[in-house]
Amino acid sequence: MSVKPTSVFTPMLLVLCNVFLANTIFSANRATAQILGDEKTDLYSLVLAPIDLTDATRSMTVYDPNEDGFIDKDEQQRISWKDEIKEFDLNRDGKLTHLELAVRFAKQRDESGVTQQTINNAKVFMRRHDENDNGQLDPDEIANGWPSDPEEFDTNHDGVITLAEIANRFAFMAGLRREMGIEQVDQVTAIRTVKQFDKDNDQKLDKDEQKGAFLPLPASDFDENKDGKVGILEIATLLAKHRRESGMSKSDLAQVRTLFERYDANSDGTIDEIEFASAANVVGGVANSNPLQSLDKNNDGRLTQSEVQQTMIENRKSLGFNDDELTEARKLLTRHDKDRSNFIDETELYETPTSGQLAKSILKSADEDKDKRISLTELARHLAKQEAKK
Repeated sequence: MSVKPTSVFTPMLLVLCNVFLANTIFSANRATAQILGDEKTDLYSLVLAPIDLTDATRSMTVYDPNEDGFIDKDEQQRISWKDEIKEFDLNRDGKLTHLELAVRFAKQRDESGVTQQTINNAKVFMRRHDENDNGQLDPDEIANGWPSDPEEFDTNHDGVITLAEIANRFAFMAGLRREMGIEQVDQVTAIRTVKQFDKDNDQKLDKDEQKGAFLPLPASDFDENKDGKVGILEIATLLAKHRRESGMSKSDLAQVRTLFERYDANSDGTIDEIEFASAANVVGGVANSNPLQSLDKNNDGRLTQSEVQQTMIENRKSLGFNDDELTEARKLLTRHDKDRSNFIDETELYETPTSGQLAKSILKSADEDKDKRISLTELARHLAKQEAKK
């Protein structure tokens, strides 16, 4: 692809080089858009995902018939979004390149909340239900039962559902869940709970099915339509509320779920003596090496979900920080730890810090063991304390 390396264009060119030369998979997290004075997304703050480059390649095939690597003014006459061309002509040469098209797709994706992970999830469902492999769900395929609310997916009302429509619907629902305080781990746990205990396959748990699911809060409190049943979203809301109120982090809930999926062979919500003993065999058959031993607080040789969750809650309180604070601490440690010692010492802190830098004054409050350096856990606890003061 031929490009003109102007000073404006160079930063974006470097992004593309990283994609192709280093085979970088860009972060699928939604880009944090910076809002300019004219309330438009700062294009240089966007994070490109592989799907943006793929869509740009498809558009270049359509709009660049002479294959010179540019969509010139004559070729632009076929574009339906002519009023947007100037915005994405980053080097102001009157032409559009593959990269400039990718930036447009990235902006559209960012504004709709669609991430690469969202697209990957949409592809899973497309492969599962697209029986004739034509890249869309036709009316007869939709009639098989998925999605149960096709009118919410088919936004252009043409009777078929495309991959983009699935991804957009997934992104909308993810945004709705975030507004309700539901994290991905809550949603996944709810989905797996329904899959495991929904005996009549109606995608809900009735009162009898709820008894086996060992929900930590009364299901009736989350039964929005009062039909005596709770669906995936209602269960996810229940789990999110319990997780937040109990102090468990997202990773704590994920660990509980993983533990019972691995060892609760009969899916009764309890790891009994036989299942408990099998855990020791996994690590060599030595009884005192059983990885579940530390969780069995009453030493009765069996584990309940509430028992494990209570242990997780106690451990989380003793740590003094959550997942987000640990993630931020890791980022700051990577940024400041110049000698890669896994600590931040005084020489790696700043007298007059700018945005994203730590001041030397932090050493006094964050250095808990007074060894004149800050560890990852010390930094995470410090961030948690600062957050609590807000």
